[in-house]
Amino acid sequence: RCCRTNVGCMWTKANARTFKLMVQVTEHLLNKGGWDQQVFNQYLMHPSHGTAFQSAYAHLRVLDIDLWLNSKIFFRSRRARYIPGATSQAQLPVMIHMNYHPDKHKRMLCIMDRYYYNKVDACDSMPGGSEPGT
Repeated sequence: RCCRTNVGCMWTKANARTFKLMVQVTEHLLNKGGWDQQVFNQYLMHPSHGTAFQSAYAHLRVLDIDLWLNSKIFFRSRRARYIPGATSQAQLPVMIHMNYHPDKHKRMLCIMDRYYYNKVDACDSMPGGSEPGT
């Protein structure tokens, strides 16, 4: 494996290379099955080799993780940037992708309260990880 990326949110440019990539991924999933993210990475990251595999030559660009957040960054790895909300100096995110959490619905509601209803401290009581006390 060259490397891999977790695709929680993505934008694709409509062109021949991305179309070829999506066809390769779709055909693999339909004919061989597999975990969609692993298959996507396989076809995106692996270079062409002989006649056995021809890459789609699609390009990967990673968005600014502080503007296109996921909830693990917000609540855990960069928590101090966002919490406590009253003293946060972090830029307003463009979007927050919600990862799996046992209390996912509560976290979604606190994100809405904070950014939609301007209750800056709405998420301050949430634990850092998925379990209380983290």
